[in-house]
Amino acid sequence: MNATQTTTLQVDSARSRADLARNWVKVQPSLMAFVVASTPQFNDAEDLLQEVAAEVALRYDEYDSSRPFLPWALWIAKLKIADYYRGKRRDRVLFMGEAMDALADACSRVQRLMSEERDLLEYCLDQLTDRSRRLLGLRYTDDLKPKEIASELGTSTGSVRVTLSRIRTSLMDCVQKRAAGEANVGN
Repeated sequence: MNATQTTTLQVDSARSRADLARNWVKVQPSLMAFVVASTPQFNDAEDLLQEVAAEVALRYDEYDSSRPFLPWALWIAKLKIADYYRGKRRDRVLFMGEAMDALADACSRVQRLMSEERDLLEYCLDQLTDRSRRLLGLRYTDDLKPKEIASELGTSTGSVRVTLSRIRTSLMDCVQKRAAGEANVGN
């Protein structure tokens, strides 16, 4: 293998790890909900989620990126949960077969809804003025309190609170209108 091929493999490997990380961050809350609902103890669920993460990382080169990541990761979680119950040598397995599939489907629907809401919110954030986005950034990204924001912007704390409240209301209205509009397009 020559130096160019080695460099190409290293770049592809780094890109693959970055894709895995992005995909995992998006689906981890849904996977955690699925695993918690499938196991009797939270500590077991935490351990299982770590096993799922490790297995997903090991098998990531098998993942077909043209398909949604969550169902693939849920499939791995189902395998790990089945292994968990086999390891416990339980006579009855509570979440197997159709019950586990129904739970996985519910997690997929929740993930899809969260993604749709995030997309709507991103659209609405893009519609805000630069000043409004800056205020939101100071409050929620920089985690500044209204008093600290007021000090930085040279305005009153009350003005910051009122403006943030109006921005949040505007965002909520925008998201609701966009969601209603998209729902009507689908009908």
